[in-house]
Amino acid sequence: MRSATLFDADAASYTGMVEVLGVIFRAEDDGYAVLEVQEPDGGDGFALVGPVAHLGPGDRAEVSGEWQTHSRYGRQLRAQGAVPLDPADREGQIAYLSTLRHIGKKRAERLVDQHGEEVLQVIAADPQRTFQALKGVSVDQAAAATQSWHESRAVRELHVQLAPHGLAHLAAPIHARYAERALAILHEDPYRLTEVEGVGFARADKIALAADMPPESDKRAQAAAVYSLREAEGAGNSFLPMDELAARTAKLIGLVPDPAVLATARGLVDDDGRIYRELTLESERAVAATLARRLAAPPHLDHDPGESDPAEELTDEQWAAVHGAFASRVSVLTGGPGVGKTRATKEIVLAAEDAGAKIALCAPTGRAARRLQETTGHEAQTIHRMLEWIPGGDPGFGPGRPLPVDLVIVDESSMLNLRLAEVLLEGLAETTHVVFVGDADQLPPIGAGKPFEDLIESGAAPVVRLTQIFRQAAKSMITTAAHEINQGRPPHLEPGPDQERDFFFIERPAPERALETVVEVVAERAAESFGVDPIREVQTLAPMYRGPVGIDALNARLQARLNPDGKQAVGERFRIGDRLIQTRNSHELGLMNGSIVFLRRDDPDEESIVVDTDEGGTLVMPYSETATLKLAYAISVHKAQGCEVPVIVAVCHRSHTRMLTRPLLYTAITRARRDCVLVGDSAALAAAVRRGEGGSRHSGLAARLRDN
Repeated sequence: MRSATLFDADAASYTGMVEVLGVIFRAEDDGYAVLEVQEPDGGDGFALVGPVAHLGPGDRAEVSGEWQTHSRYGRQLRAQGAVPLDPADREGQIAYLSTLRHIGKKRAERLVDQHGEEVLQVIAADPQRTFQALKGVSVDQAAAATQSWHESRAVRELHVQLAPHGLAHLAAPIHARYAERALAILHEDPYRLTEVEGVGFARADKIALAADMPPESDKRAQAAAVYSLREAEGAGNSFLPMDELAARTAKLIGLVPDPAVLATARGLVDDDGRIYRELTLESERAVAATLARRLAAPPHLDHDPGESDPAEELTDEQWAAVHGAFASRVSVLTGGPGVGKTRATKEIVLAAEDAGAKIALCAPTGRAARRLQETTGHEAQTIHRMLEWIPGGDPGFGPGRPLPVDLVIVDESSMLNLRLAEVLLEGLAETTHVVFVGDADQLPPIGAGKPFEDLIESGAAPVVRLTQIFRQAAKSMITTAAHEINQGRPPHLEPGPDQERDFFFIERPAPERALETVVEVVAERAAESFGVDPIREVQTLAPMYRGPVGIDALNARLQARLNPDGKQAVGERFRIGDRLIQTRNSHELGLMNGSIVFLRRDDPDEESIVVDTDEGGTLVMPYSETATLKLAYAISVHKAQGCEVPVIVAVCHRSHTRMLTRPLLYTAITRARRDCVLVGDSAALAAAVRRGEGGSRHSGLAARLRDN
């Protein structure tokens, strides 16, 4: 029963059935979409806006919402709910079946012609047999189509269950996370839905309260505490003090929780007033214990680099780092740009080779590992690949089967979080010497903990901090600007005597002008002034995704400017020629989180794309693996850690003030190999330089190392 139809001009609300004619706009992250729809009996179409991204052309849905008038687009319906329905007409059935893997429009038409109006019921009775009966469909293709069918039906049921809560757009990611257990989890423990990206506590809580969860229940408070601690880990904390955890929990549930109740939440541990997730506490204790044992033991490598003449060009600081690699089973080499970390690292490699030691070089990211290999001339790998580790499974090298090497150099160690440090150390024999190399002043790692910083802070390991800037490096304004920022001083914007101008600041306080300037610098000036390919050799960085000069806005404008004629690909998500970034580790494809690729070809028939990697190779990716690809004309500074790019164009604008810090600005500038351009306003630049930290992290590792 409809409360109002399209023709009830004065009605405020609407409930009825609509058919989707087309997609005007669809957001990829929050389920929002603008659709062109019409009622089944025809008539004028109208716009349906809201959390309806789960609907596509040809779909039917029972929708409810409120009419509103948009200043630009006129009258439209803002959806409050949209429950998908099976298509009843031939065109709708064909459109629906065409979405199944290996079916497509022609085979969908054949299915409808063969089985008529009952086609969906026939398929439901025996999908494998029905699909395999189609001419040209192999057994494997029929199996894939069957799996696609079952997924589609399960997702539709989730849509029905979630629609009353306004969460229908989350049905697909929830199904992807829990598969056949999704409905059971939805009913039995809706707070587990917070494990799904895009589902916060408020949304899960809404479902739980609708299912008669008492607002004052211990289970609700404990679920909020677990969620708060998981969020805190995402921001870098290993634990939260009880008072802070209680405050965060109270903010979520609107009630003051009993600390004793929170401390007994499933999976949480009270470690003398510090509340950890159990697995995180185990990781911190394990890292502290293995580092302490290694540091307490005498050096295992019987080699003194001092027995041979040190290279004349090494400074005393660099030579101390080389000696330290052999004098202790754990040592640290740190310093900013231009101070010779690379040269010292190379000398450690040469000394180890002279000693006949078996060595391994690694880094957290593929780009950092490749750069390490280029600068040292020795093979380098990601930590994951070196240990033969696919997260979710056990590493190939671990307790009982250590990596058979005598010395390991870990570059970009500031990127190590607690879990990665744990797996790395567990994969190495305790006799193996480990040299952690990195810049302690860069951004801390993504994930819980800050092992590199804690190791330095604890004083438990020998640390060599290189400070002498080499003459050649001092010619670079980038180098001097980075050191000035690191010291809390605004960088010089004009070259000094004998300096090369490779660092620029363009004042653009107005957001739109800042956006236009970034696009102009990348698209025009980069090629003209720096002689680089604006798509392959320029990387734009920004602190935030949203906002007028955020990553999302930058990507949209840069794609339109740099690749306007690229053919639409992957369901119009990308264009051929686009610069893309992988946002999750895909060990099956050998593509790591942060890897940059360039879209070369799209093959809808094979449901795959071909990309060029930034390592110079090519890779075939099935459509099913492309969900973790995003546009990468602009990326976050965090995503750029561990890499160097010929030209960096970075946003330093007041609209990003809450994210701008000294470590972030320092990290952004030091990603540039040749030239760096900052666009923004001087007030934001000064504010960033003054903010020495992006917020302190709660970590117990340094204290544990000091106590051992």
